Amino acid sequence: MANTSRVSGFKPVKHFTGAPYNGQANIYEVSVSETVPVFVGDLVVRSTNASTSGLVTVKSLSAATTANDVVAGVVIGAVVGVVNPKLDPVDGKMTAGSIALDTPQYVPAATKAYVLVADSPDLIFEAQATGSYALADIGLNADVGCLASSASTSTGTSGMYVNATAPTASASRPLHVVGYVKRVDNEAPGAYNKVLVQLTTHAQGNAIVGV
Repeated sequence: MANTSRVSGFKPVKHFTGAPYNGQANIYEVSVSETVPVFVGDLVVRSTNASTSGLVTVKSLSAATTANDVVAGVVIGAVVGVVNPKLDPVDGKMTAGSIALDTPQYVPAATKAYVLVADSPDLIFEAQATGSYALADIGLNADVGCLASSASTSTGTSGMYVNATAPTASASRPLHVVGYVKRVDNEAPGAYNKVLVQLTTHAQGNAIVGV
């Protein structure tokens, strides 16, 4: 059965040791000065905007370049959650007013917020590839793609994916493809197949050269 294209960003699934991902993440600040929204599933990099909370500031990888498709950068990790805007995790206090539980979880542009980032350097992520990621290309490195049209403010879905165009061994490319997702809803190799990737240029780790 052919795969359905459902771009939804990067989801941590396990560590390189084989241990399952258990939901651990660290809190980072998104500055009010960021001009690009941050979605759950987005890969993030460090921001040059100053922190107002004592936490490291981050921005979506799609904000790190003017290109809309092929993006690169020294990645910290993937966003796995957005802290409710009524809660300040720095002092543990809540602001007045009700909490809207049905609000999509993403950070709008020009909005200060806190996000949970899965940032362990050895994490392996699941993501959709554009086109078809070939068997012969497993073990090579790829770029991150970002479709602004796939990012949804109504669902909070990320528009990031694995760019399957011309993978190489270069460690300057941010993703190291380690295999296919083995699941009945994933025809591999095939168009829009889901792959497993490691970050080659993690902010706290060494570069990985593809083979």
